[in-house]
Amino acid sequence: MSAGSEKVKKLLQTARKQIQQGEREEALVTYRQALELEPENQQIMERINIVEREIAAMEKFNKSRSSRAHTAGRNISSSGFVDDCIKRSDEALEAGDAVRALQELERAKRHDPDNTMVRKKISFVRVFIKIDGLADMARSRLKSGDPGFAVENIRRIFDLWPSAPVLGELIELTEEYTGAPAGDASAAAAAVTDERIPSTEAVKPETPPAVKPEKSKEARPAVRTRKPSTAATRAERDKGQKKIYAIIGAVFALVAIIFAAMKLFGGKEPEPVVVVAPTEPFVQTLVVPDVADVSVSMDGRSVQEGAQGVFVLSDTVFSERTVTISAPGYETLTWTPVFEEGMIRTDTLILDTLGTSSVLVTFGFQMPDGVEDPDPEAVTFMVDGEVIEGNVDSVRTGEHVFQAMIEGYRTMPESVLVAEPQDFSHTMNVLAAQQSQITLQLAADTPGNATFFIDGERVATGRRMSQVLPFGSYYLQVTMQDREDFAVTINLNEEGYSRTISLVEILQTGQLNVGPEPWSNVYVDGALVGTTPFGGVELEPGTYTVRLSNPDFQDDVHTVEITAGETTSIQYNAVALEVTEVVEDTVATVEPVEDLPISSPFPVSQQSPSVPSQARARGDIHGFVTLAVVVGTDGSVQDVSIVSDPLGLGCGQAAVDAVRNWVFSPAMQGDRPVEVTTNVQVRFDIE
Repeated sequence: MSAGSEKVKKLLQTARKQIQQGEREEALVTYRQALELEPENQQIMERINIVEREIAAMEKFNKSRSSRAHTAGRNISSSGFVDDCIKRSDEALEAGDAVRALQELERAKRHDPDNTMVRKKISFVRVFIKIDGLADMARSRLKSGDPGFAVENIRRIFDLWPSAPVLGELIELTEEYTGAPAGDASAAAAAVTDERIPSTEAVKPETPPAVKPEKSKEARPAVRTRKPSTAATRAERDKGQKKIYAIIGAVFALVAIIFAAMKLFGGKEPEPVVVVAPTEPFVQTLVVPDVADVSVSMDGRSVQEGAQGVFVLSDTVFSERTVTISAPGYETLTWTPVFEEGMIRTDTLILDTLGTSSVLVTFGFQMPDGVEDPDPEAVTFMVDGEVIEGNVDSVRTGEHVFQAMIEGYRTMPESVLVAEPQDFSHTMNVLAAQQSQITLQLAADTPGNATFFIDGERVATGRRMSQVLPFGSYYLQVTMQDREDFAVTINLNEEGYSRTISLVEILQTGQLNVGPEPWSNVYVDGALVGTTPFGGVELEPGTYTVRLSNPDFQDDVHTVEITAGETTSIQYNAVALEVTEVVEDTVATVEPVEDLPISSPFPVSQQSPSVPSQARARGDIHGFVTLAVVVGTDGSVQDVSIVSDPLGLGCGQAAVDAVRNWVFSPAMQGDRPVEVTTNVQVRFDIE
């Protein structure tokens, strides 16, 4: 190693230590000294850009410190933070979002564990969420023909909160199912005063919030205001309780009548016979038009695409299912239907492009073990290099970089793909002196959930994994059914490790390629699959008879064996037809050129795209840009437009500039070249 290289190495080590100690200005000077010795070193340039952005962000933060307070002149204390959490929790509960309300209260509890009001509110919201879940199960069981289970859930709700607003709706539904005497059951249930739960008048609004409506569920009744307990209302409470028990009795009486009828008319009691009713599966067809590379999964399992953009879901499980529809460059659509037995339905889905929707992100942070949380005003949250006010920010769907800044501590910028248009919380780790962070996430073109391993131990399941670990060497693995594993050994240091991963689908088919000269119609087991030159055809593993046909030559027949994941190539063995005497007055019939199939163009000369400076500075970018290319009759590129650019940072334009210089084998219709438009994908792998 030369003396110059050794000096650069020492300077880089010094700069890293300075950053670790929070001395960014000094580190910037050190990096510039290293760049003077190696002016073409791209790694040093990137580090200088990163440190300059961090310094600029900190300067902007320090200038706006006073204006970032919640109110001018107000000192943000721990009690003020708790009050703000309680306020946001109440607002979320009023809006029907009990889960978010509980999250805000848990944050308040972490800052003030002994706060009695916070603990009471947490207990109340947890009961609220439990009642919501019991009500959902009761509705589902009534629909599936299990009134006994539904009534049991109604009793459990009554035990938790006798005046729960949802009781009225559930009682009416059960009455309709069992044929119990109708009555104003909802009014009776709503009038019952809750004496089994401590009073929460001091910790919740006068009117209990409505249960959050969901698209797949029926609208729930309006909330009734709680009334003081009086002798009259106690009588109404008893009436409501009696009505519940009357319904229970009706259900079991109905069952008893059925068994009695079986004994009366069946004479001798028959041997018990278990009859299993045939189950008719549901069939749900989803059509996603005008979108390339669509992925659909149900409960995390990939659904095979039929015709282009058409997916058929079918099963005999009729509980709530989770269906996810995603595509590179588009927002992810999540649907939670409850499919009914024998249901047949078709729906057309329109996906929005990334950037269409706004998402509210609530940021939090996690200090190292044994370190107390700092004062809230000492924490700065950044989105895409810009300081935000407080800890909540509205962002567009797409790729973003999040970071928490605390003076004296290290944090890692995290690249997050916001693909689903739903509000969420994101917690960032604050690192100790000898710690760093590993972040892995699945790319948009990989559907479903993966399992993440570190040194052979499973650490997470889902689409994203973030782990804080001591410096050292680690073996990372990401696995998913029907896709190739990702594996890499890294040396974790203060710079951390972050990567977006595209897991390659394990091919269940093989490729058949046919030589382009002379052109031929290609028949596989008697079916026409295309006209050469073309990009080949995908076939299931097995043995096939392939016939190549050209009117100027004898047909050429091949027997081929197709193996999954492999390419089999054959060539037309062209043998000229024997020349025969032309009989006068015979008119040959020629098939019109317009009726012949058009083969697809394929590139014969490609130019790699240049790496945009913004993308190079960001780093760790992996994925595709999809382009629509007009290919002329001479194989030249006539026009290029962007279909999908999920990467951003100039990658789309770089792909366009590169593809303009590509050369294609033109599309053919018979023996005549034609101009067509085709889609191509350009991959970027920027470390």
